Amino acid sequence: METIIELGPWVWMILAAILFVLELISPGIFFMWFGVAAAITGLIVFRYDMSWQWQLVSFAVLSLITVLLANRYLRQNPLESERPLLNERAVQLVGQSFELLDPIVDGRGSIKTGDTIWRVEGPELPVGARIKVVGADGTLLKVVPA
Repeated sequence: METIIELGPWVWMILAAILFVLELISPGIFFMWFGVAAAITGLIVFRYDMSWQWQLVSFAVLSLITVLLANRYLRQNPLESERPLLNERAVQLVGQSFELLDPIVDGRGSIKTGDTIWRVEGPELPVGARIKVVGADGTLLKVVPA
């Protein structure tokens, strides 16, 4: 505790650096906003002499403000991706045609694509019939005859 008190405002700069490093090794944009709040708190403490209680309050308020501002900005300006469907494998199959692996009976059957067997939902069709994927609901593909 004495070391923290001796470091004074540098504690906030060290915390900001740690949070920025955590941001680099973790997915998403999360720790960065707390790092910004810690850095701003450090700059404030360099300029004004504040008790540790007010420093914590300042950090908490600045954290809330940076997270809310970032959330607002990212809602208005979503991040663009060159592969937006990367983690939505079922949606990637929409528009493609396949042969039925299992017949569609009572509205359910299956297809095989690559090394994966997908459950499908559609009108009753025999094994080997060509189908076209028109939608996805989780891991269930919606199909129509091709």
